[in-house]
Amino acid sequence: MAFNQQISIEGDATYRLSKAIKKYTLGDLGFIPNNAGTYVLHRSLEPEKPLENAIQLKVSVTKDLRGFKLSTVSAGDMARINIFKMNNDDMIKLYAFFIDELIARGVIEKI
Repeated sequence: MAFNQQISIEGDATYRLSKAIKKYTLGDLGFIPNNAGTYVLHRSLEPEKPLENAIQLKVSVTKDLRGFKLSTVSAGDMARINIFKMNNDDMIKLYAFFIDELIARGVIEKI
């Protein structure tokens, strides 16, 4: 999946990268730069499991802050998962909490 300015999440909404995004905000939220300089954030949507065994919200932002990826992925980051088809209200509430935090901190905007 390529980095984009807008991303639609099936079952949820469309999001875009905020123009007000700042690198220090990414650090405050727990984004970690990888070897390519991309900022990556993993958040567990199953808190009762260790992160590496849980379905996760994964957000990646390019080092120049011009593109991003947003998806829910299986354990080990092997495949994308549509959590809205799983009928798990707790997982959807946790997903919404993390998305709301990203919106409140000026990382993404809901379209």
